[in-house]
Amino acid sequence: MLQFQHMLARKTGTAARAVVTLAKGIRCGHPHHSRNHESKAWFRGGSLQARTSGPGFAGSVSGWEGARGGGARGIFEGKPQGDGYQHFKRGFDQGGGGSAGPNRFAQVAIAALFPSGLLVYYLVHLDRAPVTGRVRMIDISQEREHALGLMTYNQLIKKYQVLPDDHPSSVLVARVGSRIAAASGVQLPWKFSVVQSPIVNAACMPGGKVVVFSGLLDLFRHDEAKVAVVLAHEIAHAVARHSAEQLAFAKLLTWAEIAISLVFDFRFITRTLVTLVGTLPYSRKLESEADFIGLELLARTCRYSPLAAVDAMDILLHSSGGTKQIEFLQTHPADDRRLLQLREWATQAETKRVDLCGHMASHAWPGSRNP
Repeated sequence: MLQFQHMLARKTGTAARAVVTLAKGIRCGHPHHSRNHESKAWFRGGSLQARTSGPGFAGSVSGWEGARGGGARGIFEGKPQGDGYQHFKRGFDQGGGGSAGPNRFAQVAIAALFPSGLLVYYLVHLDRAPVTGRVRMIDISQEREHALGLMTYNQLIKKYQVLPDDHPSSVLVARVGSRIAAASGVQLPWKFSVVQSPIVNAACMPGGKVVVFSGLLDLFRHDEAKVAVVLAHEIAHAVARHSAEQLAFAKLLTWAEIAISLVFDFRFITRTLVTLVGTLPYSRKLESEADFIGLELLARTCRYSPLAAVDAMDILLHSSGGTKQIEFLQTHPADDRRLLQLREWATQAETKRVDLCGHMASHAWPGSRNP
C-alpha cells in the first residue's frame, strides 16, 4: 500500500512549492525522493521488500501489515523506507534583495495559516470506519482508490508465478476469501490469487485484490481455519478503506512537515519526528483495527471461529524466531501486546458468533480444517 505515497508525495510537493514561494526569501529545494511505501500486507510493515523478507502475517490494506501510504501491507514489524522530503531552503531569492525581517514575517504568517487550513480540509472530508465507527479523514474517491489498487496488484503479480485458479491452493484461498468477503457485506471486485514463493506473507490492495504467498499456506499446512484468520485481516483492510485513509493522513503530515520547516530549519529532525509521532503510531492503529474487524468478519461467517487467530499468531511468532522489537519504531503493534489483544477480542468475537449463528456455530472447529 506504500507506492501510493510516492505519487502523493509528488502531488503535495508541487502544491507545497507553490504555497511556499509566496514568502519572499524562500527557495524551493528538490525532494530527494518520496516516501517509498507499498500497500498494507499481512505480517511486516515497511516496504514490500521488507515485508516479504521474513515470516509473519502479511496489508495492505493492504497484512497484519501497513505503513503510511498505499501498496501491499505486512503484519509484524518493519521500518519505513526512504528519507522523506528535503524541501525548502530559507534565504534570499536568486539575484534578489530585501531584508531578513519581512522574509521571516512571511514565513511565520504562512506557517500560522496552515493549522486552520488543515483543520478545514480535515472537517470537510470526515468519514467513519465500518464496524468500529472511528472518525477519520478520506479525501479520494473509491474509483480512484480501486484504480490505484489494481495498478499495485498488477505490478505485484508480475514479480511472481501466479498459481492457476484450479490449483488446490488457489481453490482454498478463493473459497475461504469469498466466504469472508460475503460476510462483510461490502461489494467490491474481490479477487484472490496465490503466488508461488517461500515467503510467509499475504497482501491486500485497495479495492479487494488479495495476494497470498504459498509459503504462508505451507506454514499453516493449508489449515483452512488459520488461513481464514489471515484473509479476514486482509479483507478488513479493504473493507475499512485503510489505504485511502493512509493516503489522506500522509497528505496532512506532509503539509504539517512543510509548515514546521518554514519556521524551523531542521529538516532531518522534522522528518524523524513526523515519522515517530505520526506515521508509525497511525500505522499501528490501523493494524490493530484490521485485527478487530477481521475477527468480527470471522464471527459473521458462522463457519470460522475467531479463536483460531490465537493459534495462527503463535505459529507465526515461532516461525519468525520471536525476536523482540521496539514497538515505537515499528509499523505494527509489538508481538506480545498484539497476542494479548487478540486473545481478548477473539473471545468476544466467538461469543458473538455463538449468539448470532446458534447451532451453526458448532460446525466450526478452531485450528482444524473445514470441508
